[in-house]
Amino acid sequence: MSNLATRAITALIGVAIIIGAIVYDYRSFAILFLILAILALNEFYGLLKSAGTKPFRAWGLVLSLVLFVLTFVNWTEDFEQKYLYAIPVLIGTLFILPLIRSDKKNVLSSVAMSILGVLYIVIPFCLVIPIAFLEGTFNYELVLGILFAQWANDTGAYFTGKTFGKTKLYEKISPNKTWEGAIGGLLIAVGILLIFGTYFNQLTTIEWVGLAIVVSVFGTIGDLVESLFKRTLAIKDSGSTLPGHGGFLDRFDGLILALPFAFAYLILIG
Repeated sequence: MSNLATRAITALIGVAIIIGAIVYDYRSFAILFLILAILALNEFYGLLKSAGTKPFRAWGLVLSLVLFVLTFVNWTEDFEQKYLYAIPVLIGTLFILPLIRSDKKNVLSSVAMSILGVLYIVIPFCLVIPIAFLEGTFNYELVLGILFAQWANDTGAYFTGKTFGKTKLYEKISPNKTWEGAIGGLLIAVGILLIFGTYFNQLTTIEWVGLAIVVSVFGTIGDLVESLFKRTLAIKDSGSTLPGHGGFLDRFDGLILALPFAFAYLILIG
């Protein structure tokens, strides 16, 4: 089976699972994104470990779980603010861990990279909760719109770049990406959300177009950011979990950076 066919089959299965979990119920929606955040963070820590840095993996995964659950409960239940104090306690714990680790080499890098993983991956994933509950009750329209725009941008950039790509976008970081591909991906993302907006009216037509542009631009930059990290670590893929796509971090790198800017955009137009 060709790599393109493998990519397509994996993508279709993944998209079906993601859409099903989002549409079915707000709890399955939250569980889905929690799992994605944990898997992507675990891959990120694995990349660092393979490059010689030993992040405090268990600490990062526990903090991520707590952050995501607290964000979810804050938007769905009667939330007592006192539970937020668990966050500074967990952060403080990180600075104790080097004292009990037998290997004292590069502990400063270990601490810094442990925090970086949470900031880079988990906090953006947490933002899907306020996006879905932006109007006070669960509504999956905006989350689906962001995902459709990101998927359209990725797919459009891939095929447009293959067909018309000549001008390198950022050759030193990602030699296969082109300006033609990036522009093609953006235009296809705009087209998809224009169609999406005819069925979902949470935003106006121009607002859906704006969301598509924000997601496409920062999704492309997010892809470049992960490419820079992998190039620095001399690694091609973050993992091999998804046939034809690499790892979860490879698949969701654009979304990770797009989410904070999409959230800011939605707040500004709200």
